[in-house]
Amino acid sequence: MCSVIKKGYIMELTAEQQKAKDLILNGTNVFLTGDAGTGKSYILKQVINTLPPDDTVVCAPTGVAAVNIHGITIHRLLELNPDKDIINLHPEHVPKKMEKIKTVIVDEISMCRSDLFIWLSETLKLAENKYKHPIQLVVVGDFYQLPPVLATLAEKEYFANGKVYAFKTAEWKSWHFKPVVLHQVIRQTNNEFSKALTSIREGNTKYIHYLNSKSAKNPINKAITVVSTNKEANTINLKKVNSLQGNWKIYNSQVSGKINDQDKPTPDRIKLKVGALVVFTANASDNTYTNGTLATVTQLNTDYIKVKIENSSEEITVFPFNWTIYDYRLVKEDNRRKLKKVQIGEYQQLPVKLGYAITIHKSQGQTYPAANIAPAGWLSGLLYVALSRVKDINQLHLLHKIEPNMVNADPNVINFYKHLQQYKDSHIHNCNFKTTVIQIPIVLKSDTKEIRHFNNNQIKQLQNLIHTFVQEQYEA
Repeated sequence: MCSVIKKGYIMELTAEQQKAKDLILNGTNVFLTGDAGTGKSYILKQVINTLPPDDTVVCAPTGVAAVNIHGITIHRLLELNPDKDIINLHPEHVPKKMEKIKTVIVDEISMCRSDLFIWLSETLKLAENKYKHPIQLVVVGDFYQLPPVLATLAEKEYFANGKVYAFKTAEWKSWHFKPVVLHQVIRQTNNEFSKALTSIREGNTKYIHYLNSKSAKNPINKAITVVSTNKEANTINLKKVNSLQGNWKIYNSQVSGKINDQDKPTPDRIKLKVGALVVFTANASDNTYTNGTLATVTQLNTDYIKVKIENSSEEITVFPFNWTIYDYRLVKEDNRRKLKKVQIGEYQQLPVKLGYAITIHKSQGQTYPAANIAPAGWLSGLLYVALSRVKDINQLHLLHKIEPNMVNADPNVINFYKHLQQYKDSHIHNCNFKTTVIQIPIVLKSDTKEIRHFNNNQIKQLQNLIHTFVQEQYEA
């Protein structure tokens, strides 16, 4: 295992996590997936911090997801208008920034609609042909969690029968992703609870009785309530705050540069009262709070607020948080063009919002110390995402019982992951490669040269040659 430092503690990568990291750093096209809480985001951060920043692009389907990984939206990478309907359309040009891109990483791939993935894939292939170098594609996410949002009835009809998922496209298959499935859950400390969540994830009703009987019997005081719709969340938040004494204080955001609404991680206008329960929407640089931390407002001031962290006696001062909005640009340095991540805007606002209730959609990716959950299953993955926000079943209260019809996993997703397992099993039992002799094209100025004397370009060429050969043998 490989040891890494996080928040002052030594953490070891699991064998699965290390495998994923090694494959990505070796230039392989990887699909990194696994249950909620298996460390996908952690590995992603490890990889991003290791890969060369001048030829690596990090992006996500939504603005909030992009901000969380200090990347950009897929639309911004492709120079697409977010409102543009790209169904059945195809890219005709390559953004100039792609001249220097060697690796593209996409987080929250499950939220990427199939037509957007096709556009991304086709653009990358146009870039490969135009600029004469391969591009590595790494996609990260869990298709058992929430699918892409379909806003209209026409979209729901068009993308029916699983057509909405990126993995259903021919473009997905063309990348020959090496799948790495993380199984070891780190978020949940209770083994039985972990088994129950995995069962729900895969559409199995086996653990319904366990979840209904073992969860907390009474509502958990000062715990966030996780509900299905924005209307429910807003109603709960307003009702709770309105019951508090005292006056409202309004905090408005400050925006500079070119920022779309989808880039904003918090509301432009936040209304608070002393005594209000809030949830943090960012990670503090000094670790005093993290995304998902709950706190109670103790003081409201013009430029800051004071809060008391839940389950702690600690009171902290919270100032407006600066979220940097990025894009990738070609810039000239040392007489040559380089890819640089540049700041194009800044969003400043208090890193909180009312924390009495939140929608299941907005809770994806977060961990709460405790939660009161309204189980629902009208959408695939909805129940699983809601239940997996806490670490232990004792920290979970169900506002009503889980019914069998709420356990809803998309058959297309189930079948997709079955094929992933079959792929894994076949490669475990059929790894007897025949001895093969190949001729590597001469990329060096001399016929022989020690590897330690290779320059960076020569090393990259050799890596690409070896990667291509091994992948061909592996898939033969």
